[in-house]
Amino acid sequence: MTIVPFVLMGSVVLMAIFGDHGLVRRHELRAQISETEIRLAEIERENAALRRQIRSMDKDRIGVQRLAAQELLVAPPGSTIYRFETE
Repeated sequence: MTIVPFVLMGSVVLMAIFGDHGLVRRHELRAQISETEIRLAEIERENAALRRQIRSMDKDRIGVQRLAAQELLVAPPGSTIYRFETE
Protein backbone atom coordinates (compact mmCIF):
# COMPACT_ATOMS: atom_id res chain seq x y z
CA MET A 1 0.00 0.00 0.00
CA THR A 2 1.40 3.38 -0.96
CA ILE A 3 1.11 6.59 0.96
CA VAL A 4 0.28 8.70 -2.12
CA PRO A 5 -3.52 8.21 -1.99
CA PHE A 6 -3.56 9.24 1.67
CA VAL A 7 -1.47 12.33 0.98
CA LEU A 8 -3.72 13.29 -1.92
CA MET A 9 -6.85 12.74 0.14
CA GLY A 10 -5.36 14.77 3.00
CA SER A 11 -4.53 17.58 0.60
CA VAL A 12 -8.08 17.61 -0.75
CA VAL A 13 -9.51 17.74 2.77
CA LEU A 14 -7.18 20.58 3.77
CA MET A 15 -8.09 22.55 0.66
CA ALA A 16 -11.80 21.97 1.34
CA ILE A 17 -11.41 23.39 4.82
CA PHE A 18 -8.69 26.03 4.53
CA GLY A 19 -8.54 26.89 0.83
CA ASP A 20 -9.70 30.11 -0.84
CA HIS A 21 -13.20 28.65 -1.22
CA GLY A 22 -13.07 26.44 1.85
CA LEU A 23 -15.25 26.23 4.90
CA VAL A 24 -13.22 28.71 6.92
CA ARG A 25 -13.44 31.33 4.18
CA ARG A 26 -17.18 30.75 3.80
CA HIS A 27 -17.64 31.29 7.53
CA GLU A 28 -15.65 34.55 7.35
CA LEU A 29 -17.74 35.74 4.40
CA ARG A 30 -21.00 34.94 6.17
CA ALA A 31 -19.86 36.98 9.18
CA GLN A 32 -18.90 39.85 6.88
CA ILE A 33 -22.29 39.69 5.15
CA SER A 34 -24.03 39.80 8.52
CA GLU A 35 -22.04 42.87 9.61
CA THR A 36 -22.74 44.56 6.28
CA GLU A 37 -26.47 43.88 6.57
CA ILE A 38 -26.50 45.41 10.06
CA ARG A 39 -24.71 48.52 8.79
CA LEU A 40 -27.09 48.72 5.83
CA ALA A 41 -30.08 48.68 8.19
CA GLU A 42 -28.50 51.50 10.21
CA ILE A 43 -27.93 53.57 7.07
CA GLU A 44 -31.49 52.94 5.87
CA ARG A 45 -32.81 54.20 9.24
CA GLU A 46 -30.60 57.29 8.95
CA ASN A 47 -31.85 57.91 5.41
CA ALA A 48 -35.46 57.58 6.51
CA ALA A 49 -34.90 60.12 9.29
CA LEU A 50 -33.21 62.49 6.85
CA ARG A 51 -36.08 62.12 4.37
CA ARG A 52 -38.57 62.98 7.13
CA GLN A 53 -36.45 65.99 8.03
CA ILE A 54 -36.37 67.14 4.39
CA ARG A 55 -40.16 66.76 4.05
CA SER A 56 -40.60 68.67 7.29
CA MET A 57 -38.35 71.47 6.06
CA ASP A 58 -40.23 71.65 2.76
CA LYS A 59 -43.47 72.26 4.67
CA ASP A 60 -42.22 74.27 7.60
CA ARG A 61 -40.16 77.44 7.20
CA ILE A 62 -39.71 77.67 10.96
CA GLY A 63 -38.24 74.17 10.91
CA VAL A 64 -35.57 75.35 8.47
CA GLN A 65 -34.75 78.29 10.71
CA ARG A 66 -34.59 76.02 13.77
CA LEU A 67 -32.29 73.57 12.00
CA ALA A 68 -30.04 76.41 10.82
CA ALA A 69 -29.87 77.73 14.36
CA GLN A 70 -29.01 74.28 15.76
CA GLU A 71 -26.51 73.14 13.17
CA LEU A 72 -24.95 76.34 11.86
CA LEU A 73 -25.58 78.75 14.73
CA VAL A 74 -27.42 81.04 12.31
CA ALA A 75 -30.45 83.04 13.45
CA PRO A 76 -32.56 85.93 12.17
CA PRO A 77 -31.33 89.42 13.08
CA GLY A 78 -32.18 90.38 16.64
CA SER A 79 -32.41 86.75 17.81
CA THR A 80 -30.31 85.20 20.54
CA ILE A 81 -28.81 81.73 20.28
CA TYR A 82 -28.28 79.78 23.50
CA ARG A 83 -25.83 76.92 23.28
CA PHE A 84 -25.56 74.29 26.02
CA GLU A 85 -22.58 72.00 26.26
CA THR A 86 -23.33 68.35 26.98
CA GLU A 87 -21.00 66.06 28.85
